[in-house]
Amino acid sequence: MKRLLWLLAVGLAFGCAGQPAPPPTLPATEAPVLLQIGVTSSASPLIPLIEAVYAQRNPQAELLFVTANSDTLANDLANGQLDAILVHHIVEGETRYFNPVALDGLVFITHPDNPVQTLTNAEVQAIFNGRITNWQSVGGADEAIVLLSREQGSGLRTILRQQIMAEQRISPNALLESGNEAMLTAVAKNPAAIGYSSMGSASQLAGVKILQIDGRSATPATTTDQTYPLTTPLYFLTASEAEPTGELRAFLAWLQSDEGQAVIEGIYGRVR
Repeated sequence: MKRLLWLLAVGLAFGCAGQPAPPPTLPATEAPVLLQIGVTSSASPLIPLIEAVYAQRNPQAELLFVTANSDTLANDLANGQLDAILVHHIVEGETRYFNPVALDGLVFITHPDNPVQTLTNAEVQAIFNGRITNWQSVGGADEAIVLLSREQGSGLRTILRQQIMAEQRISPNALLESGNEAMLTAVAKNPAAIGYSSMGSASQLAGVKILQIDGRSATPATTTDQTYPLTTPLYFLTASEAEPTGELRAFLAWLQSDEGQAVIEGIYGRVR
């Protein structure tokens, strides 16, 4: 009897061995949600500030950044190629959803060897209109001013026209630089040049000097409290009139959160 029971036990063991248990069911792994974000070239320093931190905090989202001038980004947004864009200028009558995420500043830049340290708003207008053509007129050397401006479609060019030029035109003698990087490079190479950029971008380059305007320097603190006279917001603009949802909403909320603002204020003013 004992032998019979033993044989039955062995048979059952082999029978079970022939029917392996099914593997445990693992939860499905969702692919990261891709967000395609356009960033105006003059705000490109924002990208490395937020990229690593946001990716670490939100592994469910994948950020793909594209840089170009404001008009190009606006067209790509309208054509469905981007989910949102970060730009300095919002067109009048814009009906799509937008919200500020940082405070930047329009700044005027020269070569570090240029002795001029500050300009008034009126002097800047006269220089870019072409009425002042020599640095000596504003306390500099007896040297012709090399005037640089951005291409059509640049958000900063639009801000220059709105905040400085008013009804005055930009001098047709201005040399046009396509893109913020080209502008910074051109000024860094020419001691007689003057151009313009954004505070967040120009402050990251040792090869240019940012001029004071009406005695005020552009810093994250002076754009936060808006005592710098040419403070300008950096806007988050979406493709829809409705408030964003899902991961796009989560990304905007993070940019405006305490953590996001703490990251941004490394080179920009806070909006919150």
